Amino acid sequence: MNQPVTLDQWPMPPDTLIFGAVRLLFVGRFQGEPARGLAPAYQFRVVIADGLNAGHLNFRVGDTEHVRRCAGHIGYAILEPFRGRGYAQQACRAVAPFVRVFYDAVIITCDPDNAASRRTIENLGASFLDEVSVPPSDPHYERGSRSKLRYCWTP
Repeated sequence: MNQPVTLDQWPMPPDTLIFGAVRLLFVGRFQGEPARGLAPAYQFRVVIADGLNAGHLNFRVGDTEHVRRCAGHIGYAILEPFRGRGYAQQACRAVAPFVRVFYDAVIITCDPDNAASRRTIENLGASFLDEVSVPPSDPHYERGSRSKLRYCWTP
């Protein structure tokens, strides 16, 4: 699909982004910060039984250096009390049909010392691409990341 020019032209995600115990609730579309290379994104809450908020997932639409090198097209964070239950992997699988509206394959990254995220990405069946340094100008560098493992995932 050709990417729409403005955010209001982007398709709305379906209400049925569910996999396993996880349902994704659409929060909104965000324009990003083009001057900093930050791509527009869809943001979702990761919700489990009884509507409990277990974290969030961002799906970035764009081909900026920040996305390709550091952030990836998909980013997720699971809140501490809910970790270790496979919710990040389930959230990625839940968003997969929507991702396919835009891409055949996407980049997912993690810090080399984040073993849980690495397992999630590998359990998705993503292919390891390489390890890259984080540029000092990137927001991930500002948060302490110095390198990223990059994977290609076909959702």
